[in-house]
Amino acid sequence: MQEDEITSKKPYIPVNFMLVRVKSRRDRLYEVDRDDIVLEAAEGGNRYPQREITKTVYLSPTHNKKNVHYIIVPNTENESHHKNPERPFFLRMFASEPCDLVQLPNTIEQQFKGKWDKGTNGGKRVAENGKENQFWCRNP
Repeated sequence: MQEDEITSKKPYIPVNFMLVRVKSRRDRLYEVDRDDIVLEAAEGGNRYPQREITKTVYLSPTHNKKNVHYIIVPNTENESHHKNPERPFFLRMFASEPCDLVQLPNTIEQQFKGKWDKGTNGGKRVAENGKENQFWCRNP
């Protein structure tokens, strides 16, 4: 949910969120397998400026007989006619059973000058054959 546009003096922007299944509560999302996306609140072209977006979903602590966790990924649509697309938002979750809601630590972001070439391009984290790509960390 976004702040009210009358009190904040900021227009609503298109919002969305995804719910992604992960194996560990410490997992980060570098690449997402479409099969692990449990829910996308505004699917397809249903993204338009609105105060809030709400979905109901029933989750299981296991998937394929393995324990799983879920990450909520709120996001906005960046439209060129908005000068500043960033806005504070509120995330509310209601549950019928006790659950832990934990904020992941901030991601450390750094920028480096470099270029893509055959020696530095490690490609995707998981190779096409499904195995971990040991050269992925070489990406500039």
